[in-house]
Amino acid sequence: MRIKSWQVALLLAAVLALWPVTAGSAPGRTPQNVLVLGTLIQDVVSLDPAQAFEFSSTWVVEHVYETLVDFSRDFSRAVPSLATSWTGSADLKTYTFRVRPGVQFHSGNVLDAKAVEFSLRRAHRLKLSPAFIITDFVKSPDDIVAIGSDQLRVTFNQAMPEVLMASVLANPVSSVVDPALIQRNATADDPQANKWLTDHDAGSGPYLLRRWTRNAVVELVAFDDYWQGRARMGRIFIQDMPEPAAQLLALQRGDIDVAMRLLPAMYKQVAATPGFVVKSTPTFSLRYLAMNVGYEPFASRQVRNAVKYALDYEAFKRIYEDTIDVGQTIVPARMFGHLADRPYQRNLDRARALMREAGLERGFRAELLVSTEVPLPDIAAKMKEDLAQINISVEVRVLRSADLLGIYRGQRHHMVIARWGADYPDPDNLAKAFADFDSRVLAWRNQWDHAVKRLVQQAVQEQDRAKREAMYKEIQRIVLEEGPYVIFAYPLRLIAMRTNVKGVDPSPLAETFDLTGAFKE
Repeated sequence: MRIKSWQVALLLAAVLALWPVTAGSAPGRTPQNVLVLGTLIQDVVSLDPAQAFEFSSTWVVEHVYETLVDFSRDFSRAVPSLATSWTGSADLKTYTFRVRPGVQFHSGNVLDAKAVEFSLRRAHRLKLSPAFIITDFVKSPDDIVAIGSDQLRVTFNQAMPEVLMASVLANPVSSVVDPALIQRNATADDPQANKWLTDHDAGSGPYLLRRWTRNAVVELVAFDDYWQGRARMGRIFIQDMPEPAAQLLALQRGDIDVAMRLLPAMYKQVAATPGFVVKSTPTFSLRYLAMNVGYEPFASRQVRNAVKYALDYEAFKRIYEDTIDVGQTIVPARMFGHLADRPYQRNLDRARALMREAGLERGFRAELLVSTEVPLPDIAAKMKEDLAQINISVEVRVLRSADLLGIYRGQRHHMVIARWGADYPDPDNLAKAFADFDSRVLAWRNQWDHAVKRLVQQAVQEQDRAKREAMYKEIQRIVLEEGPYVIFAYPLRLIAMRTNVKGVDPSPLAETFDLTGAFKE
């Protein structure tokens, strides 16, 4: 039975009233070598690395499979994983990797360069949701070649600075799968065994996939023969718990060790309770307001900037109950190339002056689309109130996400509140979306065809790190001053856990939220 919103509110109030604010936590009931996490895993469509593209699925893939390279903790450089070393050609279009010897798949089969070739070619040919991360940079599967059993050569279609190379080859879509298992389970209708791999294991990572029961649970078991040594936590259960109040109760009782989808008030209550801790990190994602330049009033740069000066950014943070960082640039905090500038604060005099410069001091009407995701309707209501102060009369339409996206992708909106997350930890991913009209993503949706796109196309191929960083900061300045976006939030990722749980630290990217170091005291 679906719980109604007023019932959830009553349950939340009851849970918070009963939560022990002074006493220590009840002893955990989960075994010492078992980690149980309460979250939402209904987004999982497939656990085939070539298809997995949702938060939960990429997170599971991270633990079952491995890639040639990985990122340092701060995402500033590539580090070895299944490749022990690599060399790049002078033009940085070709990389040759030495594949780590002695690695076994969970099946016991040997992982070698041929297996890596097979896996990357398979993802390229399947062309499922995340495949663009490879196909945008590697023209053909034939550009991925094993040289004997211990080396692999990848030829890219452009210069690839090392961090950008890692953005492709450290992504879950580039995970290495067991060719023998894929071939054994292939069928005439499914020659790449995609259907079979949806809920089966063909990896070499620190954990085996024991089971995935849709909308219920994922169970992982430590791999005894893992090349880096067996993980300390013998079993991990990722439990689907859609209701935040249920997660909170389970955490209190000791039925789960970690809660990942609580409401802001719940996190505050947990943080104030002895025996529990709340950890947070910024994510590589944004919440933003977009204005369609194809709608005549927003063709004016003055009007777009008037909107930016009219909004109350601190109010948005209060609506989010301090679970966001306020930021205004398209590259999130902690990502290479981030520009920390925040030039827009609420200034109604400046906003009204800009409306007069545009000849629209009497205002105009505009429709604002927003999804049902809490608290975005409240953000929309506040924006409506703010923009009325400069004579922009806003009609708010609250829609299901699928309906909103259909209108947005069809360029049929005036304004829309939306979210965007990085597919890989490099500013190229955000710059292409927000500033390169030719990429047909967000700049295209908002009909903003600006010369900055040429700088975006140059920056991705710049080999000098300092010059590349400067180029991305310049791109952000241009978008900030001239673009049709109001970036108003960098959401935080929060997790609540019992204090005896160690080695569980949230990451800005789902696929780098690593549980292999988790243990209990």
